[in-house]
Amino acid sequence: MEIDEKELAELVNKKLDVALAPYLKIKRPRGEGESDEKPTGLSFQDKEGKIHKAFGPGEKLFTGGESFSVGKIIRSKIVGNYEGLNEYEIRAAGEGVGSLGGWLVPETVSAKIIDLARNFARVMQAGAYTMPMTSPEMRIVKVESDPTAYFKGEHQAITESDWKIEPLNLKAMKCGVLVRASIEILEDAKNAGSALEMAMGAAIGLAMDRVALVGDGVNEPLGIDHAIPAGNIISMGANGAAPTAYSQLSQLLEYIALQNGEATAYIMNPRSYFQYDRLLAATTNNRLEKPLSVQKIFDAGKMFHTNQVVITDTQGTSTDASKAFAGDFKQLVFGILKGLRFEFTRTGGTGTFAQYEALIRAIVRFDIGILRSNHFSKIEGLIP
Repeated sequence: MEIDEKELAELVNKKLDVALAPYLKIKRPRGEGESDEKPTGLSFQDKEGKIHKAFGPGEKLFTGGESFSVGKIIRSKIVGNYEGLNEYEIRAAGEGVGSLGGWLVPETVSAKIIDLARNFARVMQAGAYTMPMTSPEMRIVKVESDPTAYFKGEHQAITESDWKIEPLNLKAMKCGVLVRASIEILEDAKNAGSALEMAMGAAIGLAMDRVALVGDGVNEPLGIDHAIPAGNIISMGANGAAPTAYSQLSQLLEYIALQNGEATAYIMNPRSYFQYDRLLAATTNNRLEKPLSVQKIFDAGKMFHTNQVVITDTQGTSTDASKAFAGDFKQLVFGILKGLRFEFTRTGGTGTFAQYEALIRAIVRFDIGILRSNHFSKIEGLIP
C-alpha cells in the first residue's frame, strides 16, 4: 500500500500523540458527568450535569514528567535555539503561536506553571482547593446557614430549618506578570529557563495569596478579610497592641467551632508569627504554654506566615498594624480558567532593543470563591 507524504505525516503525529498521552495529561473529568478517575475530595456539578473536580493540596493538575519545563520552551522561543528541548517540549513549543509572537500555552502545559504557583501559595498549603474553569464564568453554591434536625413524637410536625444557600459566581479576572531579561544571559545560561519558570510560578503564587487573604474585590477577587462576619473578628484595641498571650488565637478557633466549622490553619505576617513564637511566661520567663486547640494546629505544621499580609494597616493612632487569620481553608476555592498566555518581545518597551533584552509577560485568569465565610476569623490591630 502506498501513502503520500501528507498521509505519512498524519500517521506519525497520531502515533506520537498516543505514545505521549500517558506522560502528559491533566486529570480532568470528561464527558457527561464522567471522569477518567474516581472522584475524590471536592467536586461541583454544573447545570448541564457535568462534574468539575476541585484539586486539593498534594493533588497536581500536571501529571507529566518532571523533566518537562515551560521555562526552557520560553527561553528557546526567545533566543531562537531549540537545542536541549526534549521531543514533547519541541512539539509543545510549536502549538498556540499568537499573532504578536506570543504563546498560548496548551492546557496540559499550563498546569505545570499553575502547580508551581499553588506550591508557593500559603492558602493552598493551608487547604484551599483549585478548580479548573471551563468558561470565563461559572456558578457554584455557597452555604450561608446550616439546617437543624429535630426529634418529634408521633403525629407531630417536623420543625422547618432555616437552611440558606446562595449562588456564588466565579468570574475569571486577569493577573499578569511582566519581567525583563538579558538575552545574553538567556543565550549563555541554559538553566535560565528553569529559573524563569520558578520566578513566574512564585509571582503568581504570591498574587494568589494576597487576593485570597486581603483582595478588595475591585478589579481583583474578594478575599476573606472583607468577607469575615463581624462576630468572628477580634480587635487588639483602639490603637492596637502587641500579642502577649495565645488567648486570641484560641478564640479565633472558638468562633469557627460555634459555626460548626473546624479551623485548619493560621496565616499571618512574619512579624506576628515570630512575636507569637517568642511569647514567654511573665513570672518564669519560660516559653509560654499554648492552649490545646492552638497546639493542635502548631503540631500539624499549619501556622503559616506570608508578607502578603501587610504590616501597614491603620488602627487608631497606629500605622503599623497587621492581621492574623484562622479558618477552614477547604472553604476557599480558586477557579482558574484553562490556558495560560506567555508573550515576549525583543523590541517593545523602553530600551529593550538597544540593551539587548527581552520583555516577558505571563497572563493567568482566576477568581476566588468563599464557600463558608463564617468558617474564617481574624485578629485586627497586631502591632510590634
